[in-house]
Amino acid sequence: MNQKICKHCEDKHIVPGRQQVKELVETIHIPESLRVTDDVYEARLDQCNSCSDLREGVLCVWCGCFVQFRARPKSSYCPNPSGDRWEKG
Repeated sequence: MNQKICKHCEDKHIVPGRQQVKELVETIHIPESLRVTDDVYEARLDQCNSCSDLREGVLCVWCGCFVQFRARPKSSYCPNPSGDRWEKG
């Protein structure tokens, strides 16, 4: 397993890789009525992956969350202070 230390935290935290986060996301059940479609989810992740504020491929600088988790619920939004970059679900 290839572990990285978060360079942006005061404390040193191990940052899981994309595959680890993907596997964790798959274990969480969000009712269909509360989650975006797979197409919207992928579009949101594409926006995150093209953002200069994404760290280690998984962490959002603005909210500190794993974007793969944040992108799934309909109620979520992109926290970028320049404006929400996500398609609404």
